[in-house]
Amino acid sequence: MKRILYIMLLLTMSFGQALAVDYNASAFGCVSDGQTNNTRSIQAAIDLISSKGGGTLNFYVGRYLTGGLELKSNVTINLHEGAILVANPSYYDFIEKNGKRYFIYGENQSNVKIIGKGVILGQAAAVKIKIDDQLNKGIVSKDINSVRPTLLGLNNCQNVEIDGIMLEDSSGDVAELVNCTNVSFKNQIIRSQNYANSRGLVLAGSKGVSLENLYVDTAGKALVKDKASQTTAIKKSITPNGKSI
Repeated sequence: MKRILYIMLLLTMSFGQALAVDYNASAFGCVSDGQTNNTRSIQAAIDLISSKGGGTLNFYVGRYLTGGLELKSNVTINLHEGAILVANPSYYDFIEKNGKRYFIYGENQSNVKIIGKGVILGQAAAVKIKIDDQLNKGIVSKDINSVRPTLLGLNNCQNVEIDGIMLEDSSGDVAELVNCTNVSFKNQIIRSQNYANSRGLVLAGSKGVSLENLYVDTAGKALVKDKASQTTAIKKSITPNGKSI
């Protein structure tokens, strides 16, 4: 009996390792010069990895300019130290969902990770210039506060881990979770000071959210959650004045 259990354990481990495939972003044509728009290349990589059962998409040193990206199940994005995902400031390059716009977005996805020591950069000042231009031309009629893109949005997602990366310079809220379960943010700097009401973490109908070892420096509130949302743990997570979020 012990022998059978041992064989089953080995098979399970081997299967898990088979799924844990590493991919290099450059292999999909991604260019880290800060000028080439990598939206199609990065999204194609995410889609392919998810379709093959999952794996890790690795970004190494450089600035990867990109429009909005959609997260997919079983895909880990690893931003290694020195790697920066830079938002293309064009208003129409952000993903539009439910009347809002997002830089990184996931809906109805599971087992998603964004990890590493890199940065997701919103380029808030440049985005504002583009939005102001659209407003002045009458192309966008809404108030600027209602059209500012959120840096990271998750809707009805589960088992998500955001670990180590810096979330910085968002035009709107930094991270928004709607009807999500089992989401963790840890070992991060979350910073956005360009707009008076740019909030850090916004939870709506989300449960099983854990926050650990965070430094949240935002112009608006660091954490906002509705009555339906529940956090399982908030540990060593502070604002610039040293107060717990």
